[in-house]
Amino acid sequence: MGRRDGLRGSALVCIAGLGLLAGCGKSSSGTGGTGGVTGAGGKGSGGTPATGGTSGAGTTGQNTPDGGIDAPAGGGTGGSTAGTGGGGASGGGGQTATGGTTGAGGAFAIYTQHNDMARSGVNARETILTPANVNVAKFGKVFAQPVDGFLYAQPLYVPNVTIPGKGVHNVVYIASEHDTVYAFDADTKQAPLWQVSFLSTGVVPIPEVETSSPTLKPEVGITGTPVIDPATNTMYLVAATKEPGPKYVDRLHALDITTGAEKLGGPVVITGAIAGTGANNVMSPAGMVVLDLLRELQRPGLALSNGTVYIAFTGNGDHNHWHGWVLGYDATTLAQKSIYCTTPDKEAGSIWMSGAGIAVDPSGNLYVETGNGAFDLPTGGRNASMSVLKLDPMNKLVDWFAPHDAVALSNADVDLGSTSVLILPDSIGVPGHPHLMIGSGKPGYLYMLDRDSLGHITADDSQIVQKVSVHPNTNGPSAGIYSQPIYWNGFVFTSAIGDKVKAFSLTNGVLSTVPTSQSLNNFSQPGALTSLSANGNTAGIIWAGEGDGYQPVGNAALHAYDALDLTKELWNSNQATGMRDQAALVAKNAVPTIANGRVYFGTQTELEVYGLLPP
Repeated sequence: MGRRDGLRGSALVCIAGLGLLAGCGKSSSGTGGTGGVTGAGGKGSGGTPATGGTSGAGTTGQNTPDGGIDAPAGGGTGGSTAGTGGGGASGGGGQTATGGTTGAGGAFAIYTQHNDMARSGVNARETILTPANVNVAKFGKVFAQPVDGFLYAQPLYVPNVTIPGKGVHNVVYIASEHDTVYAFDADTKQAPLWQVSFLSTGVVPIPEVETSSPTLKPEVGITGTPVIDPATNTMYLVAATKEPGPKYVDRLHALDITTGAEKLGGPVVITGAIAGTGANNVMSPAGMVVLDLLRELQRPGLALSNGTVYIAFTGNGDHNHWHGWVLGYDATTLAQKSIYCTTPDKEAGSIWMSGAGIAVDPSGNLYVETGNGAFDLPTGGRNASMSVLKLDPMNKLVDWFAPHDAVALSNADVDLGSTSVLILPDSIGVPGHPHLMIGSGKPGYLYMLDRDSLGHITADDSQIVQKVSVHPNTNGPSAGIYSQPIYWNGFVFTSAIGDKVKAFSLTNGVLSTVPTSQSLNNFSQPGALTSLSANGNTAGIIWAGEGDGYQPVGNAALHAYDALDLTKELWNSNQATGMRDQAALVAKNAVPTIANGRVYFGTQTELEVYGLLPP
């Protein structure tokens, strides 16, 4: 289904300091680290396996939903030593459902949205930043990197990457709405290590005005957070463009993270069609519902699991007609393997989740939440709005959950689809419910669900393991939970619009019914956008991005709270005199990334980098 396309939309790659186009001239090959031990697939980036080392089997990194803190260093047995060749030393970890939180040499990495495929949002290997040193005297803005478009996608971080001609770097990867991908040195301000543009003569990002929606401003380019496979050093992403005709195209790109060059014969044009009697798009043949890349938007973060790249789509501002989609592409051939449409016989049912990624459990099952629209699953239909959906690895619907008042909530535009599920560690399970997860959304509740039996819908919500009130909402879209929940150290953290960041204890599979602590300040739409850093079960810090309404015009703000006592705000970006730490204008739903003593935060015009200040 995915058409090969080597012309329009192909990448122009510029590598700082080399003065050549990667893939258009002679190639540079790095060399693996001397004496390093290489796991399966664990070469030095772009080069040969480490000389003098043995090639181990490379056991797969464990899928630990609590941020991967139990994954073996280096991604697997025989892959624990990076050597001087750095990147790619992990053994085959990128094809698992973990997010690959162990990079070269056991260093922490962030390969996917909200840190792992459980969407935990946790970096439990942060040894530099602590509640003791994150304060206005010691912590602040260390530099910023200018970019050419809004940064909706979350920054990704990979340590010890060998860049041809530039040496070994810790790298932060950024994707913009102007269809550009950047590889920046993560530690110091310098020119991009490489950058890629998917634009050319007549090929531009889709202008906001042509979508008839103010959802994304001022253009639509790369919105969903990419995903990186550390076993092959490949970044997968979707870029949207307007092209002569006009026509509107989304392409799946596979980039080499060491150079930015296209791989695997990519990019491929994304297409989708499924038999159905629903509201067809304007270009649909009779009896078919077709993915319309002007009306439908690739917004959720991508997922990579067991050799498949999963890509979800939403309606672009709810303009008729639209549907929710999940497509699966082979991570090696880029061929389409599977497709699912949420409302093949009606319409709506977006999968938007405020940009959150598709969640994946250890068995490779996918979980998404859907927005308002047609809902007839209880009567045997195929239309699955207002639901938490469980799909098998081939995108077949195998289970679902909806609250008892799903139809009434849908009519009021109070849908579940404003955020993603959180898959909890199996250690949280209890007899009768060994595998738990949490759903939430605009209704303003945390729904504790048994992912082995989601329970469909009941009149009294008895299928829900536990329902906890956070900030209830039945009146409309400008309230409820848009923020992704986080689990760490026996607590679940969440935030609703017009409310505080709240912590609920989770003991023996039961959430506290009231917060155990909460921030003193409230957050406007979309609520606090949070990630968490910690050193194991200590030194926990909640990092909260602050938005500025549905159509933000003000500056972004970043807050840090002691995770064990949210009344203790450690620092915020508006605190220092002279606006030393102020962030640029808000980029909608931007989630901070924390790694190796740095906090990376996207805005409309630059990547903000925060860390410990020079003494």
